[in-house]
Amino acid sequence: MALEFRSVIDRMLAAPNRPARGTLPPIRLSQNEMPWEPAPVIVDAMEKAARTAHRYPDYHRTAARAAVAASLGLDVERIAIDNGSGSLLHGLARLVCEPGVHGVYCWPSFEAYPAALGLAGAQSTPVDLDEQGAMDLAAMAAAITPQTRIAYLCNPNNPTGGFIGADGIRAFLRDVPSNVLVVLDEAYREFVTAEPIEATTALLDEFPNLVILRTLSKSHGLAGIRAGYAAASPRIAEALRRTSVGFALNSVAEAAVIAAFGPEGQAVADTRIAVIVSERERMLDALRTAGVSVLPSQSNFLFVHGDAAELLERFEAQGVLARPFPHAGGARVTVGLPAENDAALAALL
Repeated sequence: MALEFRSVIDRMLAAPNRPARGTLPPIRLSQNEMPWEPAPVIVDAMEKAARTAHRYPDYHRTAARAAVAASLGLDVERIAIDNGSGSLLHGLARLVCEPGVHGVYCWPSFEAYPAALGLAGAQSTPVDLDEQGAMDLAAMAAAITPQTRIAYLCNPNNPTGGFIGADGIRAFLRDVPSNVLVVLDEAYREFVTAEPIEATTALLDEFPNLVILRTLSKSHGLAGIRAGYAAASPRIAEALRRTSVGFALNSVAEAAVIAAFGPEGQAVADTRIAVIVSERERMLDALRTAGVSVLPSQSNFLFVHGDAAELLERFEAQGVLARPFPHAGGARVTVGLPAENDAALAALL
């Protein structure tokens, strides 16, 4: 008899097709990465950690959690760290989901949400975005049933860049039953200029069912290191730590986290984020002036409407690798260095 997988495996979205490495366009603006190498202080810390890689890392991730907590102004007991925020959003689904329960998420959005719910055995409901590419929180609240145990909010939303302010998130949380875990995925929060970065962390004291997820992949340019963190009530954070795979945060990643949230690491990130935000606004202005249909963005990428395949061809003609989203009606292009962005604009103007 042939080996049989769980039925949910066949329903999961396959990883997106990527061109062979030798044929990639030279300007890589497809995965929302930062265009710089990690800050020197981070590289130094990782190199030092690599020399002790014959030892296991700290099982409890104590120093890394303390660095994150200090940067947020939160107690360390409210922090969990794992091998990327994707691991945490899967872990949160496992905490509250099982067959017979239900979760909601916006769509199109991060593909990990339906995957996490399906693997945890939950049924799920995708809810359409609004016309600006942001979450339709009223529709999400309406989709919650007595069986709902978790709701994923992506803010700013990936791949569209739409954003809801903290007051809108607060209103949604007031409408959600307290037994529903609300996961606020803020992978791109550092690029938001519409409100202070601490506006949403203040909600943690009001709503014990709220979890905020962030990553070092974007703002600190550490996509290849795989480190993300959750800020939540002590009870939720402790449950995440207890159920995490042991030693999942390797010692090199832990060193990178500690250095990233030190004064020097944070100063480098702040300077680089300011460049990306300035370039984002420059690109938006140029596209809008030319009449190109592009969504507003509070992230480090732009979503351009049109035939995804045709847009991809236009980008590739300029040496730019962007990412198509046919189901969302367009393509997403990361904001990179000025010269890279000029090439992306040349493909669209």
